[in-house]
Amino acid sequence: MKAALIHNDAASRHFISNCSHLGHLLYWYHQGGTRLEVRQEQEFRWLLLNHTLQSVIVANQPQRLLLPHLHILAQYWQTLKKPQRVLELGLGGGAIRNYLQQSYPEAELISVEHNAQVIHCYKRFFSAGQSDNLCCLDAEQALNRCGRFDWLILDLFSELDAPLFLFQQRFYELLSAALAPHGYVFINFLAHHPSQLTRLEQLLRATFGKAAKVISVPGYVNHLLFISR
Repeated sequence: MKAALIHNDAASRHFISNCSHLGHLLYWYHQGGTRLEVRQEQEFRWLLLNHTLQSVIVANQPQRLLLPHLHILAQYWQTLKKPQRVLELGLGGGAIRNYLQQSYPEAELISVEHNAQVIHCYKRFFSAGQSDNLCCLDAEQALNRCGRFDWLILDLFSELDAPLFLFQQRFYELLSAALAPHGYVFINFLAHHPSQLTRLEQLLRATFGKAAKVISVPGYVNHLLFISR
């Protein structure tokens, strides 16, 4: 299992494609249209939402990043001035949150997740120990209520496609209003058609007056978009 899951300190494609069938079940929740599973094999633990992988961690080192797009994000973050306030929109299994708590302990980190059961799973199975500043809100509520931030991190995918509000101008106006001077927006975007990525780039340019930096994750549908004020 270890060889199938981890390759060069990153989750393998085999694992990402087959994770709903691997390991043993630690937790299961199914109500309405929401199905949550927590699975584990050896030291590796992961969260599935409606059969879609959200996060994978090493249980005794929850701050380690294993998904390929997170390695790219972390490399970019390390080139920037340390933030004072960070807003994470989309918690999942909390891999980003755990990494940020370990790497930027002086920063105020607020993580927002609209699904209360996902927050429950994070606290019980994935937390690195600090569970304050976890808010059960939708993304627009958080942007309206939580003040201004040096970093805004968007990882908002519960299914195989992006939420509709990611294609609406109003959402990016809220992002801009919540961003501190010289702040950064980081978006993990799953583009299943080139037109989706084109639309997102157009919205960011219209809002911020310049083009976003776009990095494609080799072998995956993830695209990382970075833009600053």
